[in-house]
Amino acid sequence: MLMACLGLSGTPRIMMDIIENIDRDKHEISVAYKPEYPDFEGDLLDSLKNLGVKTVPLRGEKLFSISGITDLYKHLNSNPIQIVHCWDALGIAARILRLITGCRVVESFGNPVTSKGSYLYYWVNKITSIFLDGLIFQSEGVERSYRSSGTLNFRKKMRTKVIHNAINSRKIVEKVYDRKRILSKWKVTDGDVILTNSGVFNEQKAQAHLLWALDMILKEIPVAKLMLVGWGPMEQELRDAVKKIGLQDHVIFTGKLPHGDVFEVLAITDIFVLSSLWEGFGLVIGEAMAMGKPVVATRTDGSQLLVIDGETGLLVPPGDYISIARAVIELFKNPVRMQQMGEKGRQRIQTLFTPEIFIQQHEAFYNEIIQT
Repeated sequence: MLMACLGLSGTPRIMMDIIENIDRDKHEISVAYKPEYPDFEGDLLDSLKNLGVKTVPLRGEKLFSISGITDLYKHLNSNPIQIVHCWDALGIAARILRLITGCRVVESFGNPVTSKGSYLYYWVNKITSIFLDGLIFQSEGVERSYRSSGTLNFRKKMRTKVIHNAINSRKIVEKVYDRKRILSKWKVTDGDVILTNSGVFNEQKAQAHLLWALDMILKEIPVAKLMLVGWGPMEQELRDAVKKIGLQDHVIFTGKLPHGDVFEVLAITDIFVLSSLWEGFGLVIGEAMAMGKPVVATRTDGSQLLVIDGETGLLVPPGDYISIARAVIELFKNPVRMQQMGEKGRQRIQTLFTPEIFIQQHEAFYNEIIQT
């Protein structure tokens, strides 16, 4: 597995889903990463160590530093590695090294194409993509996006597969959550209506739209509280907006939380709200649904895959905070419908997005690549 960052965001967690659930009697796994890279976050290093997974640090502060590529080459050349599974731009190095190591290269793509990058990156990415052996897309919408964008060369012999992400429902629902303790921890009460959003604070997740929506929601639901679970480059901008709009008593910034603590917040949540401008899948939506929570989400590739509009949640246009507010108010006024949506959402996740299906599809794809 090759990935620059090992933080708690969606893509590294998908990699961990494979590592934690794959048959380790049949697969020996190592993870190469960039600890000196400025954007590096090593949240998952301890988890990898506890799983007995070998970690391979690649030197250099730059993503494509010569020292780091040399480290990767040495690792690939001195170990019986058959497949390099890549998850971000660092995969370009693996594509080039395929020429001299013979390792098959598979890449996973989680989000639709929103930018082709610089002129140089576009052409390097496009040209080196001819060395890829397999492509995995998290949703049909993401695959369509890449096929229409022209950013990759789709060769006839290249294997492609759509593999939806997994939500480990059993792991989520088996735990008993102390609601009273959790409410006290975050200084909220049983009388509050808790809206939750989880994700990195960046342009994609568009949490500012939730603040504008909350300002409208409070006119109908004055006891509403918005819990923003996460961290990121736009945090200060969001905090400033909270003060400017006057939402200090209604917005809670939790900071970066361990994965288990995120589920604690979901346990006390009434409605999960996603404001993203784009999502290839949307793990956080699936996790909220697995907890039996109704969802209000912007209509992205991922949310349309997970949410059945009107049955397990409500979908609204991306960037439309007014529609977000109206959807939340509509659900709040119909608690029976909220409960029904939550239960149907739980059943959908438990049936269609299981770790067993996820792993079976990855193992089968790996085998296809090796036998090609």
